[in-house]
Amino acid sequence: MDSARIPLLFLLLGFFTDLPSGAMETVPAAPGLEWVLEKMDRRGGNLQSMSAKIIQKKWTDILEEFDEEERGEFHFLRENEAIRLRRDITEPGVSTLLINDGKGIFYQPLLKQANRYDLGARKDRAEFLLLGFTSKKEALREAYSIRWLGPELVGDRETYALELTPRSDKVSAFFSRLVLWVDGRLWVPIQQKLVEPTRDYLLIRFEDVRLNLDLPASRFELELPSDVNVIQF
Repeated sequence: MDSARIPLLFLLLGFFTDLPSGAMETVPAAPGLEWVLEKMDRRGGNLQSMSAKIIQKKWTDILEEFDEEERGEFHFLRENEAIRLRRDITEPGVSTLLINDGKGIFYQPLLKQANRYDLGARKDRAEFLLLGFTSKKEALREAYSIRWLGPELVGDRETYALELTPRSDKVSAFFSRLVLWVDGRLWVPIQQKLVEPTRDYLLIRFEDVRLNLDLPASRFELELPSDVNVIQF
């Protein structure tokens, strides 16, 4: 997969997670898919912003190994129907992914290069920006076949794992399946696994998540230096 495709797929699938403090709610004796989807529905209705540390790594199946882990920060802001997000990778490389007002940009300062994307031209994929965070369960069921994988620990967090298989051939050409680990306190995914048809996958985890912060719109602006090569996709 080339370097331009990876960030575009990342931004199109969206990563909005959160972790406010609070006690676990009462869990049914036999928690199941409908119960978790209902909790996610309620959370999505009031999720306006989040900030978190992000950790991601790419598995290459033919080599049976992960690429070097990347770390950075992730921020998300929803204003009415407008979606803004920013992901800054700070190690081992440096890059910024920004989505604002229907436009996407992936900036690599060391290469002095920025790729621009017009999300308005990809309205059939824009819904994936909200996957697992603000999506309604009806919309999820329409777009995916959802399989209940059950409770699972992610670090020290109690989560519920869901496997999503795209119903659309267009989506499955990029990802054959997606796994979401939904936090049992926050009811949003704190880990995501995006599996390609080749069986390569991207594993993304969010830590130190904070929800519904007062994030300024200026956080989602990016001024490029004059010597940067800008490529439009």
